[in-house]
Amino acid sequence: MTTTTGEMLKEAGCALALSNTPPQWQEYFEMMAAALIEANGSFTAEEVVTLIGPPPRPNQVGAVCRQYARGRRLVAQYEQAKSPAAHARIITRWSEKGRL
Repeated sequence: MTTTTGEMLKEAGCALALSNTPPQWQEYFEMMAAALIEANGSFTAEEVVTLIGPPPRPNQVGAVCRQYARGRRLVAQYEQAKSPAAHARIITRWSEKGRL
């Protein structure tokens, strides 16, 4: 019997979302996230999407951001979203270790 964990389902969902995200949007996201880290020391996905616009599907933001942050071993801190449409949900601010 195979056991499926929540983490396995999350990985599969992110992989599916990434496979359906336009490569150009992923590149824009990564370039803007890198620019925000360089300029401000950190970024949130909300800030990046405000600057580059949303992808075709909302779940693609998290998948692309997660891939970018994991690949660069970024450090997470949490804060409330600023966009009124986000209803003050908790979001992640990403930075390089020791930069915040």
